[in-house]
Parts: sequence; C-alpha cells; structure tokens
Amino acid sequence: MAIVFIAPDGHIERTVEKLSGASREKIIVAQGLLESAISVARKYQEEAEVFISRGGTVLVLRQADLNIPIVEMQVTARDLAIALKKAEKLVKKEKFRIGVVSFPNMIQQLKDFLPFFSLDITCYELSIGEDVEKKLKLAMNDGMDVLLGGVTTYAFAKRNGLPVVLVESGETSVKYALEEAKRIVAAQRLKERRAEELRIITESISEAIIAVDEKGAISRMNNAARQLLSKSQYSFRDHGARGSSSSPRMGTEDASLPAALRDVIHEKKESRKIIELGNKRLLVNVIPVTVKGAVASSVATLQDVSHIQAMEEEIRREMYFKGYTAKFHFDDIVAHDPITQKTIDLAKRFASTNAAILIHGESGVGKEVFAQSIHSASKRSSRPFVAMNCAAIPESLIESELFGYVDGAFTGARKKGKPGLFELAHGGTIFLDEISEMPFHLQARLLRVLQEHQVMRLGDDKIIPVDVRIIAATNRDLPMLIKSGQFRNDLYWRLNVLNLYLPPLRERKKDILPLIHHMLHESDDCGLAPQISDDCKLYLESYPWPGNVRELKNFCERISAICDEPILTTVLAASLLQADNRAAERSEQKMGTELCSTFPPQIPKDIFSSSESLQNLVDSFGSIQAAAHYLGIHRTTLWRHLRKPDLAKRKQSGALQ
Repeated sequence: MAIVFIAPDGHIERTVEKLSGASREKIIVAQGLLESAISVARKYQEEAEVFISRGGTVLVLRQADLNIPIVEMQVTARDLAIALKKAEKLVKKEKFRIGVVSFPNMIQQLKDFLPFFSLDITCYELSIGEDVEKKLKLAMNDGMDVLLGGVTTYAFAKRNGLPVVLVESGETSVKYALEEAKRIVAAQRLKERRAEELRIITESISEAIIAVDEKGAISRMNNAARQLLSKSQYSFRDHGARGSSSSPRMGTEDASLPAALRDVIHEKKESRKIIELGNKRLLVNVIPVTVKGAVASSVATLQDVSHIQAMEEEIRREMYFKGYTAKFHFDDIVAHDPITQKTIDLAKRFASTNAAILIHGESGVGKEVFAQSIHSASKRSSRPFVAMNCAAIPESLIESELFGYVDGAFTGARKKGKPGLFELAHGGTIFLDEISEMPFHLQARLLRVLQEHQVMRLGDDKIIPVDVRIIAATNRDLPMLIKSGQFRNDLYWRLNVLNLYLPPLRERKKDILPLIHHMLHESDDCGLAPQISDDCKLYLESYPWPGNVRELKNFCERISAICDEPILTTVLAASLLQADNRAAERSEQKMGTELCSTFPPQIPKDIFSSSESLQNLVDSFGSIQAAAHYLGIHRTTLWRHLRKPDLAKRKQSGALQ
C-alpha cells in the first residue's frame, strides 16, 4: 500500500522525490494533469491508500469516483509571494494589474492571502472543460498586465505569448500535503485494524451473533449463528456465505429468521428470552441499535441453555478446586509520593510475616489492592487468595459462606454440601473487607476460628483444621464501634496484630498526576490521552478527592469518553468532577498564582484560633464542603467551629487541641 502523488509538472515531481526519501511510507510519484490524471489514478488504484494532487487535477479526480481519499496540496503564502515577486520583475512597472486565472479551489486558497498584498488583482475562475484561451484573452482585454495561475494557465498563456507567472508549490506545501496524507493513512489503518479485530472476535467466540436490519432481515452473522440456524429444523438458505468467515454479509433472499426468533427481535427493544428452536432451548439477548433516536437495526446473541449450565458448573468447579488468586502486586501500585512509598515499604515488611493485618483507610483508597499485593509478596503467594465483602452478603448467608455447610444443613442447601471460604483459603490468605459490618453474633465464631485455626461446617460435627492468614479492612472507627457495643473488643485485638493505614489521596498529592496518566494510558476507550494544562495540574493536585482512587478512576473514565479533546483544561476537569458552575468559572478566571491562593500550600497554625480566620478560609474556597476537605475534617465539625465565638479563649484553656 502506498501514497500516490500525482504531480501536474516536473518541478513538483522532483520536489516530492526529494522529500519522500526519508519517509517510512511508500510514496509513488507520477505526472498527470486534469483528465490525464484519471488514467494515472486508475493504474495505481489497487495500491493507493490516498492520492495527492493540486488545482484542477484534484477536481477532476474527485469527479472520477475513485473511492480513495484525495489530499489537495495547498498554496502557501510563500508560494504566492514568490509568484508576485516574479510578476513584478516580468512587468517592470511600479503599478500593474494582475489577473489570476485558475480553478475555484486554488483561487479560494489565494483569496485567503490576497488581502495582505496591496496589489490590483482580479480573479478569473476556470471550470473543468472550459476554453482556457478564451478566459485568458478576457483577462488581457480587461487590461491585465500579467497573468497568474497554475500549470494549465501557464501552459496556455505561454503558447499564446501572454505574460504569465506560474504559482509553484514549494517544499513547505509538499510537506504539508504529505503529512496530511500520512495522517489519513494512519487513521484508515487504525479503522481497518479495529474492524478486522472485531471480525475476528465475533467469528472466534462461541456465541451466535445475528444482526438484522429495520425490516427484520439478516444483514450480518458469524459462523456460530450459521451453524446454529443450519442445524435447526427450520429451512435456512445460506447461498454464497456458508463457510466464509470473511464474508458474513447476507441478503434478504439468502437467509430468513425462524418465526420464534423473529418474534423476539421484532419487538425492537432490549430483551432477554428463552425460546425453543428445533430441539434446542436458546437464551436470546436482543439489543436494538439506535441512530438519532430511531431503531435502525438490532443485534441478537444466541446461547444454548445447556451449554450455559455446563459452563456455570465448570466455573464453580474451577473456583472450588483450583482456588482463588491475587492479581495485584506491589509493582502495580503507582507510588510517587513519599507517603505512599513508606506505606508500601511497611506493607512489604508485613508480607514477610504470618500475623493478622488490619488495614484501615477511607473508602476507595485501594485496601484490597494492598491486601492482594501483600499476599503476592508473601510465602503464601502460590496458595489461594479468597476475598469476601462482609457488607455485600446478606446476614443470613454470611455464616454459610464463611464456614460452609453439609448436605441437609438447612432448607435449600445443595447436595453434597459446600466448602466455606476458610476451607477454600487453606494455606493462603483470606481477606475480610468491611469487617466492621460483620454481624455481632458471628464475631464470636470468627474469633474462635482465628484462635483455634479450626472450622466446623453448618450441620456438621467434624472439625476441619485450616491454615489461613487473615487480612481485614475497614473504613470505620472500630474503637468507637467497640464503645457503642457494635464490635467485639477481643476480636479487634486479634485482628489488629499488624496495623496498616492507607492515607487518602489528598494526603499523597504527588501520586495524583501519575495515577491519571497511568489510568488514561491503560484505558481502552481512549486512543490518545489528552495533555493536561499546567493550571489544571495544580487544580487536580489541590482537589480533595473525597472518593479517593475510585473517584479518580471514574474521572479518568469520563476523560476517556471525550478523549477527542487534545488538552484537559481546568474548566473541563472541574465539570467532569461535577463541580458547580461557579467553581468552574472561578477555576477559569483564577489561573496561575491565583489558583495557588485558592488552595494554600499549608494550613496556618492559628487557623482554629478565631472564627474569623476560619471564615476567611471558607471564603477562599467558596464553600464549607471544600474547606472541610482541605482541613481533613467533616463539614459539620468545621461548621461547629465557625459557630463558636470564644475559640481563642477555649484554645488557651486547653479545650481545643
């Protein structure tokens, strides 16, 4: 494949050959002018990814319906200036009139520059097939002293002995055209690659996929769908596309949908139903394709119900007998801030032991990532890593999930029983997330397992020894829960052998920008990550990130959705973070050093000495919520401080610490 440059004259041909030597792309240069360029284009049509030419030749090529992109070489200001200088030397008069005779596209390019030249210039447009000599004579009869134009104008004027100057395309013009052609080629190849990837994906998956048009006729299907419909009891004609994965397209005369399937798809809405097709029961998922608010087509996936059941059983078997694995390691954690690096160093030291670990930190800081990394760095890394969120499982099921049960232990218990998570984690690590939500009556049993290293399934009288390391995590204040009677004191001290605190994102600001770059480059939705402006970097580092890394990931997902923006500005970032309009406008207006004053580099030591100091801080942020995030306290706490008129007196007496 190549870029084909159709040059109207030898000068441009030589310039292209000179510049194309260092190009990685294959560039073919051939001469062709107006209608003669069509035969040249036809010659290279199979090989060409894009054509380049200029002037009237571009117009002729576009009318030829080549179905290949055409890049038009533009006239630069330098090209025009050189041509005007030659015209001045040719006429040898202080004041003279210039007639520009050329095709509309070139005249339009020249018009962009003509206002900057204080010359008497008149434009005469040529059309394809027009008598050029007649137009030249018209210009001369109008009193033009010299003519200006492209290769066609120059050739006819010279033949008739008229004063004429050729507007030549210099190296800059050729470079611009080649760069534009390369961008088009790159975009086309990316599109073709993605289309081929999609084709391979649809053809390689086991699910049957059928696309139908607005009339319900099959427009595209994969091999799995062909085989499924061909084996059904219904008549199915597949002429010309059978066995050809590269040609899945079928016309209405070649394939028709079975009635049971057609009734589901014709509903033109998202649905999921089980239908009978021949001797098979199929799960049909229908997704309508909507274009500008109207359903243009539908895509249906068909799965054999018996295959789904077998696959589900296989997955469960794999989970039970092969165990669970951790996918994160310490190297996966983006750590540029010294606080994060110290936290990782401490976690690595913890990984070398077998003691229980209690991880605490705000929601979204990555507690499970650290738990998996600790397991991956420990001597138990080859053994299972089993995680359970104590808040995500109904209270009635937590006990059976943790400790398992035997056949007949309770109504609905599966035959042969089920091993609990402690059994599955034998020899490895069990991670109990949100341990604070563990029901109080189960905390005593969990404590006994931790002490005795033994479990007993529900409904059983046998003791099962287990060797499991416990890592628990919480975002709540467990000592306060102990005081309120919601958490056992003895269980707390059994879990809290080693304590790992994960700081919130606002306390490790040097990680924010590296995390954003990492997440954007890891995103599949964004081909090219946008640049971040300097003021936006300050804004992102100063934003409190109440949702921590989870909020940051959501923010990056939003950027990926609009990744056609080349630069991420403060205003755009604020809008993506769902800031109010006033905050966004303030961010736009207070760039540079003013932005730093909105988020002061450190908290003044006497900030709590008076309500006036606190109020000034709130005013600088624009809201109590933002100021509270910056101070690291709850908004209600800050509001109470603002309401106290005797702050200074209370501080002196030791009431405020």
